[in-house]
Amino acid sequence: MTKLQNMTVLYFGSFNPFHIGHAAVAKFVAALPWVEELCFVLSPKNPIKESNTLQDANIRWEDLQRGVKKLNKEVEGTSFTANDIEFHLEPPLYTYNTLERLSQEFPDKHFALLMGGDNINILHKWYRGEELMQKYPILVYPREGVDTEAICKEKGAIFIDAPQVNVSSTQIRNMQANGEDVSHLRY
Repeated sequence: MTKLQNMTVLYFGSFNPFHIGHAAVAKFVAALPWVEELCFVLSPKNPIKESNTLQDANIRWEDLQRGVKKLNKEVEGTSFTANDIEFHLEPPLYTYNTLERLSQEFPDKHFALLMGGDNINILHKWYRGEELMQKYPILVYPREGVDTEAICKEKGAIFIDAPQVNVSSTQIRNMQANGEDVSHLRY
């Protein structure tokens, strides 16, 4: 496994929409001394999730880019970027394949994968999930209802005690559908 220094941390997601919880985790991770860059990787279609609730990928991409610009204005020291590589890969879109492609395109970068505690527990079900854990450092932030720290110890992942913000993209979409104001939850 790569030594943790000058890392580019990849934060994959549908970002449907990008919200204050995503930004809070990103800011926390970006402040770690060995993180050089935090790169959001927008997944146009997650092979595990239903796609009927996904906003158009191009709209989500524009929203994410706006959020990244805001993060770069607010936080000094770490570069926040967004990558649309999965828009250009053949489906199905698997994290392992995306990481392999990014490693080929950027051979001088050291990548780590950031995920929530709910995902580390099912990583063995992902396409080549065990290989992901062997090849790349896995950083895991807490999720409500999951003993993330214990799972990280068991799986050999790195627990990141990032703040938990009680908001989800699903909650925001539901509130919007009911005509409620979500501006305080969006980033």
